[in-house]
Amino acid sequence: MIISPPFIREQNASDSDYAWVNSMLPIDARRSFPLNAHGSWHGGVHVTHTDATSRPEMLRAIADGVVVSFRKPSALEKRDAFPLNYNGKTDDGYVLLKHETAIGSGDSGSIVFYSLYMHLQNRLDPAIVEGAKIWRKDVIGQSGMVDGANAFHFQVFCDDENMMKLTGRTTPGLNIAADGRTDTVYGDIHFYLPAGTVFYDQIPDMASPNVSQLKVVYISTEPLYVSMTFEKGSCTMVTRRKNATYDFVYDKVGDPLVDTDYVKHSGNSEGYEYSLYRTALHLYPQNPSAGFELLRFGRVISTDTTLTPVNAPLWRTVSFPGGTGMVNLAVPEIKKFSDADFPHWTGWWMVDDDTDNNSQCNSLFVKSLQKDGHFSAISSRLVCRFPLEWNAATFDQRYSWLKSGNDDIPAMQDADYEKIKTHASALCFDPGALGSGHLWHFHPAEFISHFRKCGWLSKQELKQLVPMHGIRNAGKAKGMVWESIPYHDGEKNLAERINVPLNQAMQKYLITTPLRVACFLGNAIQETQWLTRTEEGGSTQLWYYPWHGRGLLQLTNPRNYFRYFTFCGKSYPEKVSQDLITEYIRLSRLSGEQRHKGNKLADTDHPALPVNVIELRDTVASSDETVADSAGFYWSMNPMASYADEEHTLERCIVSAGMRTRIYYRSPAFWKACATVNLPGKRDDLYSTALNGFEARCCVYGNAISVLTEMKLPAENQKTVNDQPESGQLRRAK
Repeated sequence: MIISPPFIREQNASDSDYAWVNSMLPIDARRSFPLNAHGSWHGGVHVTHTDATSRPEMLRAIADGVVVSFRKPSALEKRDAFPLNYNGKTDDGYVLLKHETAIGSGDSGSIVFYSLYMHLQNRLDPAIVEGAKIWRKDVIGQSGMVDGANAFHFQVFCDDENMMKLTGRTTPGLNIAADGRTDTVYGDIHFYLPAGTVFYDQIPDMASPNVSQLKVVYISTEPLYVSMTFEKGSCTMVTRRKNATYDFVYDKVGDPLVDTDYVKHSGNSEGYEYSLYRTALHLYPQNPSAGFELLRFGRVISTDTTLTPVNAPLWRTVSFPGGTGMVNLAVPEIKKFSDADFPHWTGWWMVDDDTDNNSQCNSLFVKSLQKDGHFSAISSRLVCRFPLEWNAATFDQRYSWLKSGNDDIPAMQDADYEKIKTHASALCFDPGALGSGHLWHFHPAEFISHFRKCGWLSKQELKQLVPMHGIRNAGKAKGMVWESIPYHDGEKNLAERINVPLNQAMQKYLITTPLRVACFLGNAIQETQWLTRTEEGGSTQLWYYPWHGRGLLQLTNPRNYFRYFTFCGKSYPEKVSQDLITEYIRLSRLSGEQRHKGNKLADTDHPALPVNVIELRDTVASSDETVADSAGFYWSMNPMASYADEEHTLERCIVSAGMRTRIYYRSPAFWKACATVNLPGKRDDLYSTALNGFEARCCVYGNAISVLTEMKLPAENQKTVNDQPESGQLRRAK
């Protein structure tokens, strides 16, 4: 899922993504979520806004979707008069979008949710017609007025089936008796530590689960909840415990622990996260790939790999009341989750105990929060089930209680009731099947912030990254050429086949931020000839055959292959690997035809090379899972994330291709990621022509910046104002 707020302004470097999203959505406290000022259910929020310039800021679609229905805004004279003007001038334009995307495999491989933009003024964008395809960041319309104030109503909701896909549950809290979901795993990793968890002093051997000689510093008397966050090379551990007085409140224990367990390894990595590959090699030498998952997820997620030994530990420093100690988070008594499970100790509660069909909030869960004084603190992470409020046919069912009143609102006279009913009906629309029952409603800002941590690309989102054209250097005679790039939909298409394995690999190796994905796929899509093949063409003619490029990042060279075999826990004769590596180095120092004379890289030249190792090498091209996993391994080994996390200063480049000039985009950060894949010795030689295919990689990069991020691309004057790449590169069909 790729998602963003309905307003998009530049993000300050010091702002967290969460802070930036919320700054885009300033909310009227009287019209917040899930209750309005009168205590009735309110399915969305009123986002305040003031257009003080001659060019009004336009509302944008939060994700790719389809227009379900819409209403063009009425003229100002209607807005200013009853029935739209009830408590003040109110605009009636709206757009309802249906979004179909993915957040995981299995049941989560196809999810549907809706976004509603109400109280739009002036005019809607001409693209808004029923059934039209709308892309994320596309203009919808302009924020209007509500009760005389500049604001619009913004709402996100789904049905029962998709609630289970999105969150994995409908019960208020998370089931902590078993580990969380595996079909969708993203964001922070969370651990439930039951009472009786033992904390130890220093651990002399981080690879050993043996505790017989360890010093105990604490034994917990209550459950503790630990969250592990990876970000820009660091790892932060936060502990929480249940508030002693209030059931639904969880307090932080101690200060956040940042990179407390980081041990610097030899190499150029810095920070706990960037060192995960080397840490996995060090602590889990029998199967570093499984060990990497233990470090990343707190458990092994993949079904085709096994931790060796099975009781290998995950020792981490964890806060407890009054201090810190070492805990083996891998033991089965400690349950593992991710943000995909919406842990209740981070504030996520599902509210489904108001079973009537009126608009009053009769939830005992909510009333308990209000009584304890904690409702406002956690209300934004409540996910609540109640009827849609925009169905005129159900108005009496939802609001007839107004005639009787309640403890907070006096009884309404019939004439006044008819007046408010007429006003509401003027704003309602026909919601079809959505208006007949209960729906699940999310706070829009929290929904957006949460799923921006997901990073899973649906098939259609991945397709958009493949540019319509690529730039290729055809040699001195032809120079740069501008080539059309075909894309064939269907299950046999590589992009379709590897969608799930690719996303699983990106989650495993933390290729989950938009800029990391842009750097990773900017290389992988070009290396695979635009997601059409998994090994180098004409491989048998290559001097380094059969150790030629395979996989998404074209794993090449016996050294890299044997590193991958080691990472996957595969054994091989050390002498064979050294002989092949030595031969490869010898041949690489020769030139031209000399490399083919006396070449001893063939499998037949090394009879001691095990068959299973040859098979594994070949699966780097033939197995969709290994195609993706080997690329993630290569990404982490280098580590490429450290370069992708640098500031991306975009440059607009012009190249002559044929009779026309074409545009592509680059940045020093992307260059470093590209050079790391192909030519590490040139990493610091910015834009060296020695790197083959850099311009073509940049064609993917420009698409990725547009599709995955909110960054603007530089225009002809180098001012960053463009939403889309020039030269018609985005692959979009209405």
